[in-house]
Amino acid sequence: MPVSVSRPQDPIAAIGKDSASSAGNEDSKKTLVLLGTGWGTTTILKNIDTKHYNVVVVSPRNYFLFTPLLPSCTVGTTESRSIMEPIRHIAGRRGKEIKFYEAECQDIDVAKKELKIEYNSNLVEGTNANATANIKYDYLIVGVGGTYNTFGTPGVEKHACFLKEMGDASKIRRRLKDTIEKASFDSISAEERSRLLNIVVVGGGPTGVEFAGELHDLITEDLSRWVPELSKQIKITLVEALPNILSSFDKKLVIYTEVMFKKSGIALRTNTKVKEVKEKSLVVSDADGTESEIPYGTIVWAAGISARQFAHTLRSKVPGVQTSSRGLIIDDYLRVKGTKDIWALGDCTVSKNAPLAQVASQQGKWLSKTLDKLAKDKGIGSTDDAFVHLDQTVKPFVYSSNGSLAYIGGEKAIAELPFFNKHITVGGPLTSLFWKSYCLWELSSVRSSLSVATDWVKRALFGRTMSVD
Repeated sequence: MPVSVSRPQDPIAAIGKDSASSAGNEDSKKTLVLLGTGWGTTTILKNIDTKHYNVVVVSPRNYFLFTPLLPSCTVGTTESRSIMEPIRHIAGRRGKEIKFYEAECQDIDVAKKELKIEYNSNLVEGTNANATANIKYDYLIVGVGGTYNTFGTPGVEKHACFLKEMGDASKIRRRLKDTIEKASFDSISAEERSRLLNIVVVGGGPTGVEFAGELHDLITEDLSRWVPELSKQIKITLVEALPNILSSFDKKLVIYTEVMFKKSGIALRTNTKVKEVKEKSLVVSDADGTESEIPYGTIVWAAGISARQFAHTLRSKVPGVQTSSRGLIIDDYLRVKGTKDIWALGDCTVSKNAPLAQVASQQGKWLSKTLDKLAKDKGIGSTDDAFVHLDQTVKPFVYSSNGSLAYIGGEKAIAELPFFNKHITVGGPLTSLFWKSYCLWELSSVRSSLSVATDWVKRALFGRTMSVD
């Protein structure tokens, strides 16, 4: 496995050198490098035939995160470790052929087929905080995912909480706890208490709606017992720039959710754009252009998504072709346009498919099968053009929707499910049971499924806990 390291004196760097030397008897295999540990790349990791490839995974995150349950971690419905599956566990189940490096890819030389990765080495005596290594690849799959998109709105990065990674969920959980505790002091004014207890969610997509629903459950089921007087004063405001929340769902489900939110006391501000986020309030503009300010104690930004930095780094290597600032332009075979032997999938790409977890998962399954077929058809060690071979032998990727689900609070959920050539739309308590069953089924391991089920049982018996470090 061809890995070269730029600092041979670094003890951690020796791992890469050992990997290279230990692969001497497998030089006939091509090296397949996966960047990222999200839905697409983890699916490939689970399905690729390691008899055909030396598989290397590079990611600054050493676990797979089950994102559908991330909003529930913000309020203690689900504990964080329950939805984090260590990548080394997944790789270990596949055998010794897979290598994992907890590092971030900083640069790429597409001509030499070489990646520059950076990792933290401050735990090793005599080293700097960060060290670099170079990894050679034959085939590269970019699945670095996406990050939050502020749309250039002033003050968002400085004052808002996001909901994209586990660290974000922990930050929100801590912020909620701190504001509630601060609001409990008798010395603060009624106006300040009202501000602290107003929680604003920006973004009416599934993430924002599910967070609002989970937050409502926390207030009605737990805070009403812990701090009954304060719980009556907590307000949830959801701000959405479009005319409706959940724009990708069926209209009947949108109306149902809006009615349920109204009954729950969740204020909806649709057709409302955020102009600026200040330290204690946000400036919004209504459909008619009228501006106003909404005071807040906690603001959660769940609006939009953008590609991570490495996607833009790769774009810069082929500027005449990669012209979209939203991410990597791929074709129907998931090939990064303008490159050779590089594929991309998931949220870091620009294609006709929406940035959804199930899209990335299906792309991962398709790509793992395609690469296995490529190795079998071409023969190990072949130097034929892989992209040309795929054009001749493989059908392009086609996404097949498995439906859409969203939890909306109050033990209710909505679902839009395919049924032959139609779609079934349902909502209510029974749909919530279906949503929970789906989550348990889709979790990456039996361990994770049991952990989440245990969290739900503990919450039902004893309530949530908002304890944080």
